[in-house]
Amino acid sequence: MIPSKNSGNQLTITLIFMQYDIYNSTKEVLKDFHSGQEDKLQHRLICQGSFFSNVAKFSLSQLNTLWSAAQSKLPKKFFNFTVRYINSSLPTRKNLTRWDLASSPECSFCLCPETLLHVVAGCQSYLQRFTWRHDSILNFLAETFQAINPCRLYADLPGYKSPSIITGDIYRPDLLLITPNEDLYVVEITVGFESNLHNNVKRKKAKYKDLIEDQRGHFSSVKLVNFINELSRCV
Repeated sequence: MIPSKNSGNQLTITLIFMQYDIYNSTKEVLKDFHSGQEDKLQHRLICQGSFFSNVAKFSLSQLNTLWSAAQSKLPKKFFNFTVRYINSSLPTRKNLTRWDLASSPECSFCLCPETLLHVVAGCQSYLQRFTWRHDSILNFLAETFQAINPCRLYADLPGYKSPSIITGDIYRPDLLLITPNEDLYVVEITVGFESNLHNNVKRKKAKYKDLIEDQRGHFSSVKLVNFINELSRCV
């Protein structure tokens, strides 16, 4: 009970009902808070929601520990960039306009709305940059697979035998790997915005379906391997 004065200067008694804390520890408070944030991320955010859902669904506890250790070693500027990328809070012109820091949301190169998706994977003026990003990953894989002897390697890169030697000119897979047992691996790299990853995978499977069937008559087995690189990990 807390004493207080009313307008007539008469002492009155105000009864305040206090709710007892439903939590037994700070850990329970944080757990409940995180649960609410997870629901928000999964069901209210359009782009980042699918990314978070996949992480929550497929990641294992040991991988979470590994990821935490890795991100703790990142330079602060890289860590901050990644967090802002996932939260879609980077200073794109669309965000700057929404924050009243720019007069127009249009890209200064192509005049399309400069969203996060547009910056990292959509601007036609930066196609060479997107190609460089894709080929950098492909070059890393080619150098890694080249060390596997006595496998035969074909890569759609300068300095390597072209995959078209095997597939013809209709198809241009990123990389072909043939094992000593005559197993053929058709390797494709998908570097895309996280909300488009599923569509890109379906598109690649449909694109190489006929090639896989045609090559089965020449090899012991033929498999399509799609390396998926989500943009927040390679920007």
